[in-house]
Amino acid sequence: MPRIPALRRRLIQMLACWGWALVPLFAHAQEIDPNRVYRCPDNSYTNMLSVVKSKNCKPVDNANVSVLSPAAPSAKKPATATHGASGADRVSAATQKERDAEARRILQAELQSQQLKLEGLLKAYNNGQPQRLGNEKNYQTYLDRVAQMKNQITLTEANIQALQRELQRYGP
Repeated sequence: MPRIPALRRRLIQMLACWGWALVPLFAHAQEIDPNRVYRCPDNSYTNMLSVVKSKNCKPVDNANVSVLSPAAPSAKKPATATHGASGADRVSAATQKERDAEARRILQAELQSQQLKLEGLLKAYNNGQPQRLGNEKNYQTYLDRVAQMKNQITLTEANIQALQRELQRYGP
């Protein structure tokens, strides 16, 4: 029995030594220098002390941080026959009408293709209960496939909506 208190005393001594060894590290971490740059968890950089403390930002050593301000929009003048655009840059109304008709035809073909794809995906999805395949002995494999099918359906629906919006730009 006298051995247990000795082990306990030795363990306490070891913990005390390690604790005192870590104190300088924690003390250094608490110092906030307003002349340093800090990186916050949201990948923003700052030297504002209130933000550094509230977001638990870490100091960045030897960092070259560049601050970019958004570029002011340039005021472009519309091209006129006398200023800028040459006659070679312009397209005749008939040529533009042909191009628009071709673009509309391509968009309609793609829309039909996506609608057929969606129809097939919905049929296979079977309202969230697709047929189980032979290689899906593990239920998680089945659930993964169902989730992937749902993602494909969502993506295809988004594609259809985008194609319909694009077709509206070309008129009826």
